[in-house]
Amino acid sequence: MSLRAARLLVWPFAVAAFALRVCAELWFKPVTWRIDPSGVALLVWVAVLSGTLLVPWAGYALSTRSIRRPATWQVDTDQNRFVAPASPKWLGPWAMVLGWIAAAFVQTERIAGEDRGQLVQITGMLALAIAVPAVVLGGIAITLLLNRPLLALDRDGITAQGLVTRTVLRWDHLLPGGPPPPTRKAASIPLMRLAAMPGKPPHAYPLPVGRLHVDPGFLANTVRQYVEHPDRRTAIGTQRELERLHATVT
Repeated sequence: MSLRAARLLVWPFAVAAFALRVCAELWFKPVTWRIDPSGVALLVWVAVLSGTLLVPWAGYALSTRSIRRPATWQVDTDQNRFVAPASPKWLGPWAMVLGWIAAAFVQTERIAGEDRGQLVQITGMLALAIAVPAVVLGGIAITLLLNRPLLALDRDGITAQGLVTRTVLRWDHLLPGGPPPPTRKAASIPLMRLAAMPGKPPHAYPLPVGRLHVDPGFLANTVRQYVEHPDRRTAIGTQRELERLHATVT
């Protein structure tokens, strides 16, 4: 499976988490009303509610099990930069959790005198049940299409593009010798950055590598090389420079 396919596959699984929880609220929750004692009914409901998230989560994990974080960069020749896109293994779980939480705004109630459920018949609640899931699921789709978050390296420095924020770290503002070699499951690596105010000590910027589709060690070693060797920066964003990185960076 390609990286793009794995990223776009996130959205239907997020919708599935949303839909399963709504269905459970409408059609399975009434079943628990007939279970006695109430403690058993609660345990059954918690198990089913957990399953509405865990089932799509497991399905996505199985569908993308062949995806691994590579020791390489994507080459963006149009903007002369190396890019590490968002990891689908990070996007998937977060998108499904958001879709599942959005389903909580679809409020249900018991039909008087019956063991059946229905949507809450209050205009404001119905509007909320439509608006919140639409915004959440639409936001997930936009995030996936825009390929956020991502990390880009160019001749001027590092750009960390989050979901809504953007941080630029210039090469000449980073201290040589770092970042240290991270573990493969590291959530972030610290980049020592010169303070904006003269006389202030350097401070660490946590570069979020856990959400990126690139090997953390390869990323750290690449950054360290460009911090310590300014002459190599002009070649960033070319296939030839990427091949040189593969040959020299471990």
